[in-house]
Amino acid sequence: MTSISGTGDRWSGSNLRRGIAAAALLAIAGCDQFSQAMTSHKDILAKAGGADLRVREAAEMLAANDQVPADPEVARAIAELWVDYQLLSTAVAEDSTLAAVDIGFFIAPAREQILIGTLRDRVISVDTIFTDAQIAAHWAEEGPGAEIRARHILLQTPANVTPAQRDSIRALAESIRARAAGGESFAQLATTYSQDPGSAQAGGDLGFFGRGRMVQPFEEAAFALEPGQISPVVESPFGYHIIRVEERRQSEVGDEKEPFRQYLIQKAVQQAELVYLDSMSTAAKLTVNAEAKTITREIAGQPSRSLSGRQGTREIATWNGGSYTAADFQRFIRAQPPEVQTAYATATDEQLDAGIEQLIQMQILLKEAERQGIVMNAEDEAQMRAEAQAMISELVTSTGFIEGARAKATQAQRDEHVKLLVQDVVTGQQPFIPLGRLGIALRELYGYEINEEAFPSVITELEGIRAQTPARAPAGQ
Repeated sequence: MTSISGTGDRWSGSNLRRGIAAAALLAIAGCDQFSQAMTSHKDILAKAGGADLRVREAAEMLAANDQVPADPEVARAIAELWVDYQLLSTAVAEDSTLAAVDIGFFIAPAREQILIGTLRDRVISVDTIFTDAQIAAHWAEEGPGAEIRARHILLQTPANVTPAQRDSIRALAESIRARAAGGESFAQLATTYSQDPGSAQAGGDLGFFGRGRMVQPFEEAAFALEPGQISPVVESPFGYHIIRVEERRQSEVGDEKEPFRQYLIQKAVQQAELVYLDSMSTAAKLTVNAEAKTITREIAGQPSRSLSGRQGTREIATWNGGSYTAADFQRFIRAQPPEVQTAYATATDEQLDAGIEQLIQMQILLKEAERQGIVMNAEDEAQMRAEAQAMISELVTSTGFIEGARAKATQAQRDEHVKLLVQDVVTGQQPFIPLGRLGIALRELYGYEINEEAFPSVITELEGIRAQTPARAPAGQ
């Protein structure tokens, strides 16, 4: 299953620095979604850095691009973009080096990666010696060219199958499987019962196939069998399968011996890591709240929302001496790129369970690293801080907030520059420059407000402007 944690794998930190094309403005709609309710004037969409973004102004910016759909989420996107740039302009006016920004927040992912990596090297001990005979045996079973010849019996499930129908079909599959296991001819049973028109008349014979050719549940079950073995009943999107493997074949390992040896070593280390992680979770008595998936989905779908009162203290998980709250998850998800936020918001229950578990295990590992006295050396930390500062400087420079006389501009002039910059992003004349962790730090430092109740008004204004303006020909015509 694909990881959704934003940590790459179970042991690594995330790369939070991403670039997005200007045309992707709409892709960020709904990514930094959820904002503080505003109780002030209804004609104000957002407040930040001592300035207001009015509904009419936002609509005019959006109207500059005929391709922007009239959707409330677009109003949210432009408000989020304006807030980030307005706060950056404010911060630069106070200090172009942005010394007030917490550098520790920027280096946290990389720092955590190093600490956990050091812990891993200290506690994981794996036998990574593989003889030629062991390599050959593993190659025959799991080498990239391994193929099997299998037969199967498929009982299809209708698109609108009822629970009772599903139970009946599975019961029939189980009875056929028992007959095959009892010695009846698998090929004859396939010819009689299989609903796979491509193989039924051939006794269910699928010929030789390698990995990646069949749907995952079928593939996993088939490749786990030895020749002559019959699988349990396997469910896939097509229905219920009974599988019998007839043959296995594999080319000689040859020149792939050393690369395959490294693969086996990496696999052994990963398995040892998983065992250690599970043992740590058990020892810590990790308990995930029954409402954890609901909490994380809500926050991932609307990461900018202010968690007021007791909302932020809701526990997602607890363990001996620690807990992970809604506020902790919100800070994590806000720092992720849009694709990770979307992955959490739309994940299946299984994926979300795995993602939450990985996040909590990271916290447990960090606590264990602290307990064992693992710390960053001063030289590495200084280098990481310097790199973070350089990244911040690059972001400031790329937005043009310190060019020439603008560094000494008045508040009104800076506000106007922000609005022009946002409009240029909307029209594609300037690239969209996501602030990432810098934007989060600035929001925490200065505060901001976004008026969700004004979103429909922005769209109404946008539609009114378009109704009064002749359609412009697409660029280049």
